[in-house]
Amino acid sequence: MNRLGLTMGQEAYEHALRTNDTQEFDLLDKKWIQLSGVLGGDYNYATGLFASSLPYDGVQSMLEMGCGCGVASVVAALAGVPRVTALDINPAAVRTTQLNAERHGVADRVTALVSDLFSVVDEDATYDLIFWNSPFIQVPPDRTLDSDLAYHFFDPGYAMHERFCREARRRLTPAGRLFLGFSFAMGSSDRLRQVVSEAGFGGVRVHVQESFSVTPEELGTSPVYGEHADDDARVRIDFTLLELTR
Repeated sequence: MNRLGLTMGQEAYEHALRTNDTQEFDLLDKKWIQLSGVLGGDYNYATGLFASSLPYDGVQSMLEMGCGCGVASVVAALAGVPRVTALDINPAAVRTTQLNAERHGVADRVTALVSDLFSVVDEDATYDLIFWNSPFIQVPPDRTLDSDLAYHFFDPGYAMHERFCREARRRLTPAGRLFLGFSFAMGSSDRLRQVVSEAGFGGVRVHVQESFSVTPEELGTSPVYGEHADDDARVRIDFTLLELTR
């Protein structure tokens, strides 16, 4: 497991639990609603980066897994994708996505549903584009996710990534593409590559990446932050959009 990611993820989760009230936030020059119990606000920066970088041209059907506030689903619909399916295990996230689709005039294109990964998807449904800004913080396999909000952050043993990759591969159209929101600094990259290979994909490649560096003190007081500092006494963080190759 990635100790830096585990520490950052746990602190971010605890902060989100304390401050997770219904609010509005600005992203991609638009205003969005975030209902209580959903990860929103500043935490959606990476989702905005990924949503604005996905290849929507020619896409007729898209699925956003773990839709949260529905940013990628709404952006896809605004870009012209006629059929967008948004799924989340968190009912508050599904309702938030519906509200944001209505707010931005694409409710006729976006269908948001409560689902444990692909559980409610029709057996024969396939998509030109699948995107998941995944909960890439790996925690021990026996950890119980104690709230709907925890599913935005953590994946015990990467079991959700395993299930997702196995199912997503057969859910793609012949020319379909699959993208995963990730972070090499915070995620478990070796475990992800193992999961991707076992699911039958060729590998992963970086589609878009944005990185920055901060001092350990900016991240917090945990000694883990200092342990991950480079020679310039800074910790490098990245937001990376990966494409799973076939």
